[in-house]
Amino acid sequence: MKTIKPVKLTRETPIDELKGLKTKTKIFVKRDDLNGLLISGNKARKLEYLIADAKKNKCDTIVTCGAVQSNHCRTAAVFAKHFGFECHLFLRVHGSPRKVYSGNLLIDELLGANVKYLTPTQYERRTEVMERYAQKLRKKGKTPYVIPEGGSNEIGALGYLDCMKEMAEIIKQQQIDAVYCAVGSGGTYSGLLLGKKLLDLRIALNGVIVCDTVEHFRERIYGICVRAISRFKFPKEISPNDIYLIDGYVGKGYGIPYPEELKTIRHIAKLGIILDPVYTGKAFHGMLNEIKKHKHKNVIFVHTGGIFSIFAYQREITKAILRQ
Repeated sequence: MKTIKPVKLTRETPIDELKGLKTKTKIFVKRDDLNGLLISGNKARKLEYLIADAKKNKCDTIVTCGAVQSNHCRTAAVFAKHFGFECHLFLRVHGSPRKVYSGNLLIDELLGANVKYLTPTQYERRTEVMERYAQKLRKKGKTPYVIPEGGSNEIGALGYLDCMKEMAEIIKQQQIDAVYCAVGSGGTYSGLLLGKKLLDLRIALNGVIVCDTVEHFRERIYGICVRAISRFKFPKEISPNDIYLIDGYVGKGYGIPYPEELKTIRHIAKLGIILDPVYTGKAFHGMLNEIKKHKHKNVIFVHTGGIFSIFAYQREITKAILRQ
């Protein structure tokens, strides 16, 4: 096997048992929300590999994309600042951008990222838009490195192969039945699946989708895994049947919270863990329902961060608090 040596900016994250829930299943939480401050969340693991590849290719500029409250774009802006890259972000926004910055966008702006907005229709062509923009930067003498949405490709997935390695011991010690995570661009699940295969872990790996469709993500995850196996010579094969994704918890769409999810966020907050309305809130809510169906005894929830985005959902969360 060959791989990329990552740059290191994250802290090692604990695996805590979540106590206080009225459930027969023992729930552990992999606290990737605690891997740093401005870089908190799953995107940092991916960017440690992506930035290493950018440095290897002698690039000086990062170009990437996401929703207006993208955790990935916020983390990319932090990594760019830390490692001396220019940072250019293409953010999807519905309607006119707000005049008052909030959440992740506020941090993007504070860090001096070059922010450009795309309509949802324009965002559908984000790969083409970023490559065309990169060509313009090259003509200006820059050497750009284009990172896909969420940092989700065969390089970024290596970060969550590492995460599965970190969880392997407790998976065996605690006889973990299943691992759950949110799926929003596919890279986290892909890395976890590669780790599961390479380490021969006998667990169910369940991804709760927070946007798009199961079919979309099965194809995307399979493609990432196949490219990773080919590029890094991993001695395993992946089948589409190895990918288990759960639908039914998206609500009205990406980034749109719903009452049941907000109730779960409020309840888990009382136990000391903050979930966000875009990813972890939906995934944790979905997991609570799914473990009842499958009667899992011991599970791990991979907390992929997102705390800054809660400040962009003040009204929705305030209403949820007042309802209880």
